[in-house]
Amino acid sequence: MSLYRFLRTSALLALAGRYRQKLFLILVAVAAATVTSWLYDDIASYLESQHPELVLMALILKTLIVYSVLVYVVWQLRPSGWATEPEATSTVQTASTESGEPGPLDELLDKPKLKTRKESILDEMNR
Repeated sequence: MSLYRFLRTSALLALAGRYRQKLFLILVAVAAATVTSWLYDDIASYLESQHPELVLMALILKTLIVYSVLVYVVWQLRPSGWATEPEATSTVQTASTESGEPGPLDELLDKPKLKTRKESILDEMNR
């Protein structure tokens, strides 16, 4: 096995593991559409011979089922992580200031060397 084939296979397995739920939903939707198509072919041939006036209704029903599965898959694959990322970072920043506990920046401000450096900079700016 070449190195390229090994890397390609491992990358595909990593992606399959990462997107396992979404891939499963896609496979379920494809399976449902395939089974619906097979069933419609059987039902259409029966309806053509026994009740030709119902073939159009069966076609409409099949189309509704297939498109509803498609809408379900698109709804499941919508990008839901975009709206939650900025809120997560802002809550982390406000949590340390609102809790009253000193954070890492507060510990730095308590160091005497930094206090004197800050005061010397402010004094130079005031002159």
